[in-house]
Amino acid sequence: MNALIKILIYSLLLICCKSTEKKDENHIKTFNLKELPKMTSVRLSDLGFEDIEYIPLETTENCLVDNINEINVGDRFYLIKSSNTIFKFQNNGSFVTKIGTIGRGPKEFTVAHDVEIYNDNHEIYIVSAWQKKFNVYSETGDFLRTFNCPLNTTNFAVTYDGLLCYNMNSMGNVETSYNLIDFEGKVIKDFSNKYYWNYKQQSMYVYQSENLFYRFDNHLFKKEVYSDTVYVFENMNFNPHLVIDVGKKLVTTNARSELNPIELAENYLTPWNLFEFGDYVYYEFGYGFKIGGNNLIYGFIGSKSRNFESLINAEQGIINDLDGGPSIWPKTIKDDKIILGWISALKLKDHVACPSFKNSAPKYPEKKKELEKLASGLKETDNPVLVLVRLKK
Repeated sequence: MNALIKILIYSLLLICCKSTEKKDENHIKTFNLKELPKMTSVRLSDLGFEDIEYIPLETTENCLVDNINEINVGDRFYLIKSSNTIFKFQNNGSFVTKIGTIGRGPKEFTVAHDVEIYNDNHEIYIVSAWQKKFNVYSETGDFLRTFNCPLNTTNFAVTYDGLLCYNMNSMGNVETSYNLIDFEGKVIKDFSNKYYWNYKQQSMYVYQSENLFYRFDNHLFKKEVYSDTVYVFENMNFNPHLVIDVGKKLVTTNARSELNPIELAENYLTPWNLFEFGDYVYYEFGYGFKIGGNNLIYGFIGSKSRNFESLINAEQGIINDLDGGPSIWPKTIKDDKIILGWISALKLKDHVACPSFKNSAPKYPEKKKELEKLASGLKETDNPVLVLVRLKK
């Protein structure tokens, strides 16, 4: 084979490889939820989970957790948000301290709209949107500093570039949807609002999850209520990551302008939660709301690489066939292979006492015995129990 032919063949191979690479780079995974699939049941083992752990949160007079609104996972600890009280627990569930004080003083906050941990130095950030300020605390709970936040920052995410702040758009007229600020409050970059709509008193409706942030594979992602696209934040820009196409169920700015809250809830999808774990995407939402009806919270689980999709009743959760314990309502992740949920001590004890548990034949009978022992040591009034399930390595 002469040199010219070799060069031509090598050039063609390069072109083919580059074309293939370009096609892969431009490919965005799309989940089609234009028509909701039939609701089914899914077991933990169906998704590749192989281990389960329970962490009872220590109960003391100074630490009574009535309910859990949110959990932030640090390198060495958990932050539990219960209404406006922030509790810090060690990884083993032992209580450490409360973070911050409710009040109107310079070191206090009236409402903890969102909480984040900066894992590089373990500083804890709390934003109070109505006061337009951040309070920063050490991991021991000591107050460090305060600074102003942009507009009404109702949720935010810590990035290596600074704090990415989202401004609630409940009246349709904010100029910027996101502000990237440094760790002292100075604006680095603004991102214009793409979803203006005409506010009317009848359309006053607040989407609690108007914007959803989550982390996965050392990246930060976001999804807004008016968009089907999930974006990754990198190099101080938003780039498309994946699409959850809900078709006509996606609320539009026109619908937001013209319809009242009941009409919006009846006819459009209301997002509640979104995250990834392993090969899967978990998207939680409400749809078809009826006053006085049996309204469901849906949980969609879809594989990013396989032909696997399932729609479950989120409150009923993923069936726990590992130790026969309560089903898991996914809430967030601890790392890319561990999903995290929680259950009240009373519900856990009731489940272990019921005939279905006693007659169950889970994959790991020894773990069933461990769960029985755990439940017997709990009081009905104890703090909730964290539940962690791990995917196969």
